Amino acid sequence: MSYTAESDEIRQKLLFFDQFCDAWSSEYRLRGGTIHCGKGCSGCCSLVVNCTGPEAALVADRLTASQTSRLQAQIPLIQDCADRASSLKEWLSSYRQQAGPCPFLEQDGSCGIYQMRPISCRSLIATKGSQWCTTDFAALTATEKQAFMEDLDRSVVAFPTHYAATPQEMGQELELAILRAMERRYGYSLLGNLPWLVWLIHKHGAEQLLTTDAETVGHLLAAQGACSSYLTSISS
Repeated sequence: MSYTAESDEIRQKLLFFDQFCDAWSSEYRLRGGTIHCGKGCSGCCSLVVNCTGPEAALVADRLTASQTSRLQAQIPLIQDCADRASSLKEWLSSYRQQAGPCPFLEQDGSCGIYQMRPISCRSLIATKGSQWCTTDFAALTATEKQAFMEDLDRSVVAFPTHYAATPQEMGQELELAILRAMERRYGYSLLGNLPWLVWLIHKHGAEQLLTTDAETVGHLLAAQGACSSYLTSISS
């Protein structure tokens, strides 16, 4: 399969997932639920986002000049967070506080890569107000945390978050399918931080980074300082 054909296959998976999420959201609303995601809310756009190499390639292929500029400015901040983090909790917290929002977030709060955004973005569907997507739960009192959890619909959410569980579960299955397909074709799979992978592919090209062998890619990642498990992960 050519890389162009593979890209078309990924796009079809994303389209299928959008249709699934739309159907789930419509059914949830019919049962009286509310989906709080909408254009411009952008609360989740400061979270760490991981994606597969092929998904990142779709984004890298369509970058505008301004997006590229913002991306390049953010890479050193992301690298510094990864270098300093001594735990996953510290990585997630420092990323949100120091790396800044997604470089593909436009000034009006809209997603600049909406059609190409990865599965992990598409699967995050909020069942509570967008203010909860930016809340630092470590700063809440025990009473506030308890009130939040008691207000969650545990039959729907991925407890203790307010994000719907079913879209996330389906998204994880699709992401795993993409990784397994990559392993079958090239002998390895690549997963990592969205901005980091997009930057690497933009810099080196999808053909070099995604269709070669694991050893070559490993050397390339090491040369770029991307060996941290917070930034990239290679499986073979």
